Amino acid sequence: MKKILFVSFSSPPIGSGGGERVTKLLKYLDSFDRYLLTSDYPTCRYKDDSSRISEDIKVYRVLFKDPRLFVPKFIYKILKKNHKEEKDIIEKYKIIPQSFATKIRLMFFIPDDKIRWAKDSMKKGEKIVEENKIDTVITTGPPHSTHLIGLYLKRKKNIKWVMDLRDLWSENPFVFYPNRSKIKNQKFEEECLKECDLIIAVTESFKRVLLNKFDFLKEEKIKVVHNGYDKEDFAVEQKDLPGFTITYAGSFYSLQTPVFFLKAFKELIEENDEFKNEARIHILSPFEDNVNKIVDELKLYGNVIVSGFIPHKEAVSYILGSKLLFLFLGRGGEATVPQKTFEYLGSGKRILATVPDGECKEILIKCGVKDIVDPDDVEGIKRKLLEIYKDYKEGKNVSLNKEKVEEFSMEKISKKFKDSLIEGGIL
Repeated sequence: MKKILFVSFSSPPIGSGGGERVTKLLKYLDSFDRYLLTSDYPTCRYKDDSSRISEDIKVYRVLFKDPRLFVPKFIYKILKKNHKEEKDIIEKYKIIPQSFATKIRLMFFIPDDKIRWAKDSMKKGEKIVEENKIDTVITTGPPHSTHLIGLYLKRKKNIKWVMDLRDLWSENPFVFYPNRSKIKNQKFEEECLKECDLIIAVTESFKRVLLNKFDFLKEEKIKVVHNGYDKEDFAVEQKDLPGFTITYAGSFYSLQTPVFFLKAFKELIEENDEFKNEARIHILSPFEDNVNKIVDELKLYGNVIVSGFIPHKEAVSYILGSKLLFLFLGRGGEATVPQKTFEYLGSGKRILATVPDGECKEILIKCGVKDIVDPDDVEGIKRKLLEIYKDYKEGKNVSLNKEKVEEFSMEKISKKFKDSLIEGGIL
């Protein structure tokens, strides 16, 4: 039986979308002997004990020493002081400012702040490959320092190496690299792309970006395997959420901002008392401080509940209990398809998508989503919200194209992943 080592910083009990992709691939690629090299992250803030790695997978962990723990707290306090600015709220939050910690990470940790863990994992990975006679390694990023483990193992052990790119590296529109850091990241990225045997990207758009940027890449070296949803995740009791409940499950940062949606929501509750009394937004976001500032300034405390990070299983119960799911993708992110897109589709619930033209919008339309507005169109969002609310009051339902949605089930996605490995000469 073919032996494959997956290398991923994130895996249960770390609560992470990236960890979900790896966990599901490990679960469904059960025709192989699977091994996982991942992190031991005892100080992780976002833990999800509801997710599990299949028992037939051998897991190896390497301790991650979080560099943030070694920065004196008073430095954060000094540099995180709020500077009040008299700006229109849209102008103020159309891009969520990078935190001090993020700026430090991008400036001093290259390719990212997991580089120390990656270096510590290289010898461990070499030992795993030798002891288990593994000939195929799949590294998934971000964090992109994970790919440096693959580069090391490729050079030392001459194994087959696959790069799984869940996000772009140096061209990620949501990451604002300082110039020096970007140049160094591009150097690492180019080395990895040249020496790996196969690249798997999670969108067709990522593939086009890579081919346009790196003239040494050939189209056949890059396969596309989207993220997906696991039907078994929906076997949970739905949350009892009375009234017209809207849920957003995911992060807000950088170009990913809730300000346009919340501004539209604010205007609507000021104009419509019935809507105000019934409408509630639940935001399940691990970077809750970014959202709370906007909620506070708009004085939406009674209608918007910011829960912070919650385990995946509980997030699914919110999704199933909601009347409407909110999906946002900022301008500049046209090449991206947020992972939550597929879980939303798999739930069968109505989706209000505020997304730009691009691959995400194309997938939504293909799957039968009709409620799509430009991400920064406050008036358009407000009109669409009111239209959906009226449908809710009248008991009108919408349905998705189940056949098209089914294409993104993890059973189908895992098969496509395996087929890509075969077509790419890995298996």
